[in-house]
Amino acid sequence: MPTSPAADTSAVELDRALERLRRFGGDALLRDMIDLFLEHAPKRIAASRQALAANDLAPVRLSVHSLVSSCAQLGAERMRRLSADAEQAVAADPGALAGLLEALEREFAVVRPMLAAARPTDQAAS
Repeated sequence: MPTSPAADTSAVELDRALERLRRFGGDALLRDMIDLFLEHAPKRIAASRQALAANDLAPVRLSVHSLVSSCAQLGAERMRRLSADAEQAVAADPGALAGLLEALEREFAVVRPMLAAARPTDQAAS
């Protein structure tokens, strides 16, 4: 199945960022960063959705703000942009938040298997 140009670009950005992390801290750091992201990103997205449903925007801003830098570190550029857009929408356009969070969730579904595939195994770190 052919991939879209956007998916190809995302994969290249992700690969570059992951290689930088590997050079900086080895396989152990890379594995830890991927594990933390895969554990916490869906929780932050879910927390944002729950807070939005309760019309409590402060937790939405905090959750998406925390995603901005973690997405950047791992090269998940589209997720980073969506997170930054959601953070700005909290103040500027709260009506756009539901759509941005849905897009963020969809993009995480794209990024998750890419990160899982790139994750060094525990044996590789020894």
